[in-house]
Amino acid sequence: MHIDTQPDAAATAAMLGAPSLQLNSLSWSAAGNLTKWIGKNAASGIVGAAAGMLFQEFLGAVGMGGPDLAGKLDIISDKLTEVQRSLDRVESMTSEILLKLDELHNFMEKSLKVETLLTAMGRIDVAYGYADADASLQKADATGGAISLRLLTENMPHFPGMTPEYLMKAAHEFASYVADVPDCIDTIRRVLAKAAFGQDSLLDHWAKELAQQVRNKKISRESAYLVIEGYFLQAISVQLKGLCVHCLALSTDQFAANRIEQYLQQNFGLLMREQTEAYTAAVEDFIFLSLDPIMRAGMTDMSAREFPVHVDEILLRTDLLCAALNLVGRKSTGPLAASPQAAIQGMYARSLFRPSDLRDGKVPPMDVSGYAQAQAGQQHQAPFACLDLIASDDRAVLRDVATTRVTVARYKWHFPTTAPAVGVSIDSRFRGATPALYPVFGPDEPVLAVGIFNGSPLFRGVPASVQQSRKYTPFPKGNPHVTYFSETHTPGRHPLTNGKGEVTETFFQVQNAYKADSREHSLVMQHLFSYTGQEIDVRMHVQVLTRLQVGPRVDMHLGAGMHNYSVYHRLLVRFPDGTERAIYNSEIDFDHAVDVQRVLDTFNRSVDVARSGFFSMDFKLIPGEYHLILDNETYFPSTSHKYSGWNSANLVFKLGGVALEMRYPTS
Repeated sequence: MHIDTQPDAAATAAMLGAPSLQLNSLSWSAAGNLTKWIGKNAASGIVGAAAGMLFQEFLGAVGMGGPDLAGKLDIISDKLTEVQRSLDRVESMTSEILLKLDELHNFMEKSLKVETLLTAMGRIDVAYGYADADASLQKADATGGAISLRLLTENMPHFPGMTPEYLMKAAHEFASYVADVPDCIDTIRRVLAKAAFGQDSLLDHWAKELAQQVRNKKISRESAYLVIEGYFLQAISVQLKGLCVHCLALSTDQFAANRIEQYLQQNFGLLMREQTEAYTAAVEDFIFLSLDPIMRAGMTDMSAREFPVHVDEILLRTDLLCAALNLVGRKSTGPLAASPQAAIQGMYARSLFRPSDLRDGKVPPMDVSGYAQAQAGQQHQAPFACLDLIASDDRAVLRDVATTRVTVARYKWHFPTTAPAVGVSIDSRFRGATPALYPVFGPDEPVLAVGIFNGSPLFRGVPASVQQSRKYTPFPKGNPHVTYFSETHTPGRHPLTNGKGEVTETFFQVQNAYKADSREHSLVMQHLFSYTGQEIDVRMHVQVLTRLQVGPRVDMHLGAGMHNYSVYHRLLVRFPDGTERAIYNSEIDFDHAVDVQRVLDTFNRSVDVARSGFFSMDFKLIPGEYHLILDNETYFPSTSHKYSGWNSANLVFKLGGVALEMRYPTS
């Protein structure tokens, strides 16, 4: 990868605890050169002829001759061309990623072939000073009005016989010549960040295509993110070149300092904020569109299967880059942070919410241990739905997934005077809440930051306040050859609530004589939820525990034989059409069956066996009522082998929890 970096970049990255995967110090260096320029120059409040001075000051600095003229002009040139060098590095990085991905490279390049965009970018390049016309202009006796930024500041002071008065006159002609540059900057903004006439913005266009490429396994998610970032920063770099041009033009005005500051704060700063917000939303959409989150309801924790850990890293990187870019709009007259790093360091968090979590369309505040409660800065809808279980009329209701779009909310905290320690978690409830150093402005100026991605609200189940709706039917009485003892049903929480403890526990002891000939049941029927929405594919998970205890058969003298009866249970789902399917059967669903006939091989042996595990079942969710049924069953066939005692067995069933998840079509 042909990117300029510090000689000890690897050592510095190790010291910083640089992000993993492909978002390493090399990929940071391309973006870091651009953000460093903003922190050092644009964020100072003035971007003038030498990225920080008015034109009168420029004339005084170069002195119009003398032995130091070349050196002074080199310093000015270096400041101005840093934007172009940053642009070159960003282009190099993205080209390296796309080197073997011709189809994707062609898509990205073709997407830029918008006539208005090409015209605006080309115009800024000419005004900045990368046009063939510069060579001929340098030989001309008169400026003719067509003067570029770099021609005016780097070359014209060298012209034989050049005077400060003539250079000032040329500067005013330059200002007239580049009067359209602010419109060009805004044109890039509109194409990049604004959807119009039924068309996606460029950022949205890129996000959707790259997400599909990730789903098709053509490119990794991390590399795809770097492509979006690279093309976004290329557009921003061109705008920054335009910013240099326009601010130089403003620097020739009588009220230059005021006009430049006004443009930075009330024009370019707002434009940059709009673009960074659009970029952040596009990155979020890209991540979600590439993931197929399954959106379990009824589980307590977010799984890395839904949102891999590198998602946190991508989102924090996005936040830090955007915070650095937005420094262009900060007020130079107000209190400023001690450094660009101090201005953007802090804790950046995101939380995902179901529609039922919102109040009047607003997301709730967020709490992080040791920090004041924070309100969301921005929120928008994500491009996927969730399972939203609510309580309605004291019953669990699953809302129509056609209307349950997820809301993404962003939060920000500044660090206190005493910054948190690197590598020590701030709040163990959240994944990624550990401060680390990031080379946003280069490895020599790291930024202390924390990135939190909280998806746990999406995994909440039915509210704990929902009324239980259970019907328990014990085993029948009166069979002279079968007797049930200590039969109990212990109800717990609703199956789809988050919480501790069992959902249901049943126990019974049964004894039978050889004359028994019956099949009997005890039932626990639990209402799960009602649904009235569109059909979707879902998967249900259950966590169960079974314990079977069988005593020896009492048979002292009338012969011996195996136990030939069954004591087991099944967990079934009853669908709206009245049909039932077993999601778990203790007789067949374990590698080592919990079944009397298969765990006993002699007539006088006691057995105590327990099994636990997770089981799942796929089905199509249709409108109607859904129930969960626990069916405890005993089966005693009559036998010709008489014995003098009774068979005895205990059976315990515990339902630890139920989860429901959406199933997406595989790509």
